[in-house]
Amino acid sequence: MRAWNPCLATCLLLVYAGSAAAQGSEKLQQLSWVLGSWQRTGLPEGRTGYETWHVDGATFAGVGVSKRENQVVFEERLGVLEQDGNIYYVADVADNPQPIRFKLVSSSNNQAVFTNPEHDFPKRIVYSLQGDQLEVSTSGDGKEIVFHFRKSAATLD
Repeated sequence: MRAWNPCLATCLLLVYAGSAAAQGSEKLQQLSWVLGSWQRTGLPEGRTGYETWHVDGATFAGVGVSKRENQVVFEERLGVLEQDGNIYYVADVADNPQPIRFKLVSSSNNQAVFTNPEHDFPKRIVYSLQGDQLEVSTSGDGKEIVFHFRKSAATLD
């Protein structure tokens, strides 16, 4: 009989844990269609924008950027993560002292709905996928702003 090797056991446990973290939870993986680079469409001349999403450990990490004449005019750090059995969309923008969390309330193969009724605006964020088109709708208190994106093969910066 072979002697127990605690170093080998620890290494195997770390490899397994790292693999599980990189894959994220099954709930999170159901939203993997948002991963990649998305170029804003329908913007006026001289304006551009994009969102990019990638796997970061057990979460999805993203960034949303709007530019005017190649100068960044708005940037937000984004995330989708699982905590206490729930999925949250997290937006971190300069105007807010803390990142804002929106709880996933429904999802399908091509849509995810997140809400935070206590937030001023938006209270609801909906990501909808149609082929290579992504629509992001932000709404609350009778106001709605919709952003349109097209899947981009290039990494955007």
